[in-house]
Amino acid sequence: MSGYFFLGGPVFLLIVLPVVLRFFPRRSGIFQTWLALLAAGFALFILFLFNQSPERLRQAGVHRESWIMMAAVMAAAEIFYFKRFFSAGAFQETRQKSEAQQLRHDQIFHAETEISALKLKLAAEEAKLQESLRFYSTVRDLAECVDFEQMKKVLEREVRQAMPYLSGFVLFVVNKQKDFLEPQIQHKLWLSDEKVQRKLSGQARIEKKPFFYDEAAGREFLVAPILSGEEILGVFAGALETKGAQGQAWPSREEMLVCAATVADELKFGLLKTISFARLEQLSRVDGLTGVFRRGVFDQRLDDEVLRAKTFKTTLGLLFLDVDHFKNINDRWGHPFGDVVLKKITALIQNSLYETDFVARYGGEEFAVLLPRTNEEGALKKAEIIRRRVESEIFYQEDKNTKIGATVSIGVAFFPKDARDAQGLIRAADEALYYCKENGRNKVASRSELNI
Repeated sequence: MSGYFFLGGPVFLLIVLPVVLRFFPRRSGIFQTWLALLAAGFALFILFLFNQSPERLRQAGVHRESWIMMAAVMAAAEIFYFKRFFSAGAFQETRQKSEAQQLRHDQIFHAETEISALKLKLAAEEAKLQESLRFYSTVRDLAECVDFEQMKKVLEREVRQAMPYLSGFVLFVVNKQKDFLEPQIQHKLWLSDEKVQRKLSGQARIEKKPFFYDEAAGREFLVAPILSGEEILGVFAGALETKGAQGQAWPSREEMLVCAATVADELKFGLLKTISFARLEQLSRVDGLTGVFRRGVFDQRLDDEVLRAKTFKTTLGLLFLDVDHFKNINDRWGHPFGDVVLKKITALIQNSLYETDFVARYGGEEFAVLLPRTNEEGALKKAEIIRRRVESEIFYQEDKNTKIGATVSIGVAFFPKDARDAQGLIRAADEALYYCKENGRNKVASRSELNI
């Protein structure tokens, strides 16, 4: 049995060796290991062979001559295999196959790397697309806003989505006349300190890009100037929430600045639209010459004041004022000088009223004044003050060196004494004014004192 084992081992090696050489390159670690094992096996075999006595080998069924013959066969086979499998052509073929396999492996690896890079790039592009779509949606919503109340709703939604790390925000709009920031939209944040507003305005004009601002009280703000070219339309300021307050870590400060710049761009469109609409509305409500409200605004305000007086059982005074002989002023001195007279009289009227009073240009040289919650004596006194101030005023036209005087007639009516509704109050005041015109002008008359 042992003899068959020793004879079968080499034969098995001779059969398996070509197969192994076909699948493993000559320089591979597996092939080198195989050769080492093969050499070790032969070494053990030789040691075993020469350390056994001939008698014991014969008893084991192994004949010395058979081993010598087998050794010769193995040597011949090794030479054959060496020439067959280790020739230059075979080695070159094996090497080419190995290089081709390695090339395919490298190509697959590079392809997988490129695919991973493309996936990352695609994800980044999708994120940019979503950001662009969100930006477009916000701009579209802001473009539909016509006042700050509508804009506030859009901003509250937008800031919650884009900047959850802000606990509140304020939108300031620049008042060009006062060169000052006025808070127009406030959401969970109130910055009424004039010093803080001026600091934010000054730094925004210098930076002209988003920045962080530390308040003396310890709060930190993310501030973004809203620019249209070089002009500052307003300033967006948000109070930073502390990390962990919402159970999450916030983006880096650089990412916050980028987001603030995006929000500022969105606000620019909304502000331009809202400011333009406000200016247009102001032009439609305010008389361009005198700067007081137009007739349509007066009619609405009169209805509101009459309703309020009815509801709360209060009084309402109405003054109708007309510039005496104004047509003669225009005809003699020209319409530009007539405009000067109207502007000056308007200023005299406004300086004689309280903040709660309301003045409007009713038409031509006529003005209407509403006096909420006033009594008859107080209204007549105020009307007389206006008449005297106009009478004592000297009107100048510098280019023509012209100096003239002007007077006004004022009719006074009261609700509910002289009328029960808005139209009745207008008729009553107009009747009192007509009485002044018919009785010498430059007078004040109350409808309740007339016998007409």
